[in-house]
Amino acid sequence: MNIKSGLLEKKSMALSIFSIAAIIFCSPIFHNFSYLGQMDWDQFTFWNAVPRKTVLTYHQFPLWNPYGNGGNVLLAHPHSSFLSPFYLFVLFFGPVTGIKLEIIVLLIIGMLGMFLLSNHMGGKGISSYAPSFVFMLSSIYPLHLTEGHVEWLGMAFVPWLFLSYLKSIDNKNYVYVALLLFAVMVLGGGVYISVIMAAFLTLYSFVMIVREKRIVWLRNIAIIFAGVFLLSSIKLFPMLEFLTHSPRTIESTENISPLLLPTILLDRNQGGLYAQTKWSAPDKKAFVGNNVVIDYGWHEYGAYIGIIPLLLFAGGIFFSFKKQWPFLLIGIIFLILSLGRGFPIDLWRILHFLPIYDSLHVPSRLILIFIFVLSIFSGLCLSKIEENMKKMNTGRAGVFLIVLFIFLDLYLVNGFILKQAFVIAPIRVEYNAEFKQRYDSVNFYPAISRSAMYPIFLSNSGILDAYEVINVKKGNVLAVKDPGYRGEVYLADGKGSATITSFSPNRIVVNVNAHDVDTLVLNQNYYKGWRLKGCHDPRVRSFNGLIAAHVDSSDKKAIFFYMPKSFIIGCLVTGASIITIFLFLLKSKLASND
Repeated sequence: MNIKSGLLEKKSMALSIFSIAAIIFCSPIFHNFSYLGQMDWDQFTFWNAVPRKTVLTYHQFPLWNPYGNGGNVLLAHPHSSFLSPFYLFVLFFGPVTGIKLEIIVLLIIGMLGMFLLSNHMGGKGISSYAPSFVFMLSSIYPLHLTEGHVEWLGMAFVPWLFLSYLKSIDNKNYVYVALLLFAVMVLGGGVYISVIMAAFLTLYSFVMIVREKRIVWLRNIAIIFAGVFLLSSIKLFPMLEFLTHSPRTIESTENISPLLLPTILLDRNQGGLYAQTKWSAPDKKAFVGNNVVIDYGWHEYGAYIGIIPLLLFAGGIFFSFKKQWPFLLIGIIFLILSLGRGFPIDLWRILHFLPIYDSLHVPSRLILIFIFVLSIFSGLCLSKIEENMKKMNTGRAGVFLIVLFIFLDLYLVNGFILKQAFVIAPIRVEYNAEFKQRYDSVNFYPAISRSAMYPIFLSNSGILDAYEVINVKKGNVLAVKDPGYRGEVYLADGKGSATITSFSPNRIVVNVNAHDVDTLVLNQNYYKGWRLKGCHDPRVRSFNGLIAAHVDSSDKKAIFFYMPKSFIIGCLVTGASIITIFLFLLKSKLASND
């Protein structure tokens, strides 16, 4: 057997094992498979459903969302994920089933990535499976997904991105692999994971420059960041334009006591802690552990890995410190960052001062990198043990049992957290043939969900007060039952009539019968990027914050469509970037053949 076939067999075996492990770990999802998710699941299901309908029903590129908050950006929304290749699951199976399949598939991908990274960093044999289980099956993944934080599916790309970056130092082609993986994270709406990884890679590159005195670390990270920006321009340009006009700057003064760490890492009641604190918020604090106060629900803190991986981590530091101290240092820095202002050295305040990072809160999410580092070190320690036990007949069996115990412990503690995720029976709603803004504010299941945007969307209706994580500038949009509601289109001065003859998210056609000069108004929020065809005055204006245009008796048909310049420019830049990367890879391939 040659080396290549041996490696392929090894990877195939790992893929099979991780597939079985992921199905077992995610087995609670299969109970009531058609059920909807609780807490934040409604908004993420909604954000996935709208672009699907835009593509499949209206055959348009998803730019605008008329269903939430009186009309809002869609592509430019930070959490829009339809440009991810994994959105195909949603396109084919729908948002309810598609995202559940993504949970399983990306869990497999994440475990395989950790396995390959562990091998690259010195892990060997059966021990290389341990980091995969410790990282991806820690309570971070199931807690965030049980809460409905779908963007945390991006955890799966963390090991792949870091592995590609490490390999790029000796093989420049991996720079392109790294930037492609990073772009998938960005295009998939993984806001937090992306900015966490940006900080991690930047810090690691600077430490490695100090250690090795090689500028290649900085050069490669600069190429990756620039490449990601250019490759993701189709989303980033509209998103940055939107955030410039509607900034989200958050004061983040969270204080997390180091006394909470034993509960975070070792308390086996992760599911119970989540259930007790799921409605916690800064204005409604909860107490856990030894009466330690927390600002949010436990999904923002829990990172159970168990006592054995923690002991192996300590051993890994002993065996691998000399070679891997930069990696360990970054892990410790992120552990300190995750404590917010609860540590004497307030690194979080420094990070939160930087652009982009000033829009983040919940520093405890940064513990992700510490668990990432801990997982690798635990595998390195176990590899050392496995190597020393090779001469013993029962050596490999002993290591196998340790890895099996780690998996079973994580499954029993963390896998069952997912039982709390999908608990809402599908609700039947009446579909309306004509779209209207029908709801001001409504939640069909307030005890277990933060919103009911998805069922309202299914009724072909809009909701004015939808749950949102960004600042939405709202105009005077009215719902059907509000006093003064005049329809989804009307003439402001009432000098005639107007009727919608064709409705779709990005394009609305209106028949106009104006007796005199008047203002044609759509009952949706105005944003820069709306355009107009068919009228004597092609300018789209804001009228009380609504989409509007001046018309007169000569205008008979008005075609409003949303097409921001930032999207057009972003498309051109992304297209040019794809061609450039392809040409570089082709040139590199030809050079290697020569």
